[in-house]
Amino acid sequence: MADTVIKGGTIVDGTGMPAFVGDVAITDGTIEQVGGVLSGDKVIDATGLHVVPGFVDVHTHYDAQLHFDPSASPSSWHGVTTVLTGNCGFALAPSKPADVDWLVQMLAKVEGMSPDALAAGVPWSGGSLGDFFDGLDGRIGVNMACYAGHAAIRRWVMGAAASERAATAAEIRAMQAVMDQAMRDGAIGLSTSQLDVHADHEGKPVPPNLATPEEIIALTSVMADYKLGASMNLCRTFGNGYDESDRKLLAEMCRSSGGKPVHVNILLRFTNDPEIWKTCLGVLEGYASQGLRIYPMASANPKGLYVSLADTILLSEMPTFRESLALPIDERIKALGDPGVRHRLKREFGEPRQLAFGWDNLRIVDSPSRPELNNRTVAAAAGGADGMDTFLDLAIADRLDTLFLIDRPVEQEDRDVIAFLLRHPLTMPGSSDGGAHLNTFCGADYTTRVLTEYVSDEFTFEHAVRRLAAMPAQTVGMWDRGELRPGNAADIVLIDRSTLGVGEAKMVNDFPTGAMRVIWEQTGYVSTIVNGQTLIDNGSYTGALPGSVIRYNR
Repeated sequence: MADTVIKGGTIVDGTGMPAFVGDVAITDGTIEQVGGVLSGDKVIDATGLHVVPGFVDVHTHYDAQLHFDPSASPSSWHGVTTVLTGNCGFALAPSKPADVDWLVQMLAKVEGMSPDALAAGVPWSGGSLGDFFDGLDGRIGVNMACYAGHAAIRRWVMGAAASERAATAAEIRAMQAVMDQAMRDGAIGLSTSQLDVHADHEGKPVPPNLATPEEIIALTSVMADYKLGASMNLCRTFGNGYDESDRKLLAEMCRSSGGKPVHVNILLRFTNDPEIWKTCLGVLEGYASQGLRIYPMASANPKGLYVSLADTILLSEMPTFRESLALPIDERIKALGDPGVRHRLKREFGEPRQLAFGWDNLRIVDSPSRPELNNRTVAAAAGGADGMDTFLDLAIADRLDTLFLIDRPVEQEDRDVIAFLLRHPLTMPGSSDGGAHLNTFCGADYTTRVLTEYVSDEFTFEHAVRRLAAMPAQTVGMWDRGELRPGNAADIVLIDRSTLGVGEAKMVNDFPTGAMRVIWEQTGYVSTIVNGQTLIDNGSYTGALPGSVIRYNR
């Protein structure tokens, strides 16, 4: 007799096959049987509910948050049972003790986290990736796997020089040894990124930005000796359709790793270049025709973005903002008040940008010093004065704590592109960036939006579940999750489709030191089960810690 039986639900098994009514039996955290009439010591009545595999989010930054929020909220509220961390080259391990603070500060700056909250909530003091995993074993609610972050590897070998120059041949060989140890510790593979907007807390390029293609390929070549895994790279030129250097790099990352998959940038309809996604997709289709597994994510949740000059990277594509916002607060305020700096900011603001907004769609959400301006646009508050001056003057009056919102209405053209990409065989929904950019946006709602806003006759609920669960699991070699079948881990979500939906976006202050974050609420998720235990019950965290640290090749 099974430990638990989920009875009478409409089973969507993750394969894309049509749903059917039946039972799911669970024993020792594993699915024992699917279908038929089964019996168990504990029975969960799923009559009228859909029973689906837990969702796998391949792009998160929950490395730090899991230490003080083992449920990885709000992702687990939206059906996610497994998160992949260490993305973009930004991980906390491996790290020498003397470098931990630097890595934490860099992670906080680049990924929009509160450094004070991380210092208070993350007890990590350095060591190998295996040591990092040991610190989370038995202490997490969701399953977690982790990339070996390029920035951490570079810092381990090169110290401060990792942020200043290219590596020597000897240093690259040393990095390969560190990468090999990370793989033996259970890393998924290598993660890296080379976006120019990424600058550390000292205003310097993040370490991967100074790496040559030869360095990156040398590190992914280490993966060839291991059976399972994947790599990921946010390429410098993806917003322009990938230049020849990046196209060659992605192909060689795949080949050098023994043909393992490579996860790349998201595809979406940029406001300033609405057709560039087609160029990117064409490049990726070309890889597929060569038998290379290089997979993008489709962004299913374009929405408004919050901006506070106390902590944001949204403006970092403009060089003068990137330089100014890397300064300590008092120096930052002085710089943003300088007429020369403002002149450069105004000039750069008028240049083409991927993040397009104007003063007429930048809304003031919360101004401590001028609350009468809340809910007005900057253009309205300016009353004919210069928008940049108004924006900066208001922020300075609040010591940069003013909260603004870039209103980005989702147009029908956006929805058409999303719907097309969700059906495309190469793409999967994703890029929640869970755990990152906490007071800018929250992408954890993508799973719920896919299941409610984009399901159609052409893109069925069964296909949507496959894209959220089985496909991401398989693209990273995680073969025991993502489908409801005997032998797989019992990661299961019970959904009431009649009430399923995305709730309100809210700002909450529930992190260590009262740090602020944006969350999306939800309805319709009745139960989220991880390894056979209930993690989320009707939207509330049960306090259980059933999650596994997934160590690859172990």
